[in-house]
Amino acid sequence: MSAIGTFAGDGATSAPAGSLRRELELIRITALRVLKVRYRGTALGVLWSFANPVLMTLLYAAIFGTAFAGFYGSRGMYMLSAFVGVVVMTFFIQATGDAIASVVTNGGLMNKIAVPSEVFPLAMIAANLFQQCITTFPAVLLICAVLTHDPLRVLLVPFVLLAAVGMTAGFCLALSALYVFFRDLPHLWAIIGFVIWLTSPVFYPAELVPPAVRAYLAVNPIGMAMTTLRELTLTRGPLPLAHVGETLFGGAVILIVGTALFRSLRKDFMDLL
Repeated sequence: MSAIGTFAGDGATSAPAGSLRRELELIRITALRVLKVRYRGTALGVLWSFANPVLMTLLYAAIFGTAFAGFYGSRGMYMLSAFVGVVVMTFFIQATGDAIASVVTNGGLMNKIAVPSEVFPLAMIAANLFQQCITTFPAVLLICAVLTHDPLRVLLVPFVLLAAVGMTAGFCLALSALYVFFRDLPHLWAIIGFVIWLTSPVFYPAELVPPAVRAYLAVNPIGMAMTTLRELTLTRGPLPLAHVGETLFGGAVILIVGTALFRSLRKDFMDLL
């Protein structure tokens, strides 16, 4: 926090408060501080972000592997499918959960020095993204390379992951702004997040969902990103370019909407922090 204060104070005298370079540096400093606090004193450190999806995948395989293996061709393919789903979902849930209170928690700091309010939710995204970029995201790329032997599919995987990050960022910005005004939001979001988890085919085949319910799954943006990522990493044949395009479009729309909502509300933040 002192590092942020020192940097913000220096930036206020040498550059415009809203300069992109200053904001990026503040995001970097804040994200590093979050990671240091989160993993201080732990044996594995950031590698815990890899252990979590692996353990969840093993749990799903132990409970549902026998029942669902036929839909994937083998128990091993079911495990890989579950792992890809868990990677996307845990990143989304972790980042949004961290970001929701980020503006309010740092309200005292913003009252003392000139720090752009969007720095804090974006720093939470950056911290979680850094974790995944050195643990699970490379694993997804490796799975794609080994199973498909298709360089084009491997090249498309980062674009789908980027779309998932954009979706997550849009939700993080919107939730952190809304929490300033509605302090019951974390409790409500815990329920909504659970619903999003269940309505995304993380550990079950989408084909098993009744047709009447399947329409609701189709409008789940995280589920869409998850399905597209699986098409790229686990299957061969024609490239799912249409689904990749839809996922990128969905990510861009959610990011734009979340950013617009944050910017429309932030002028009233200081009255409530």
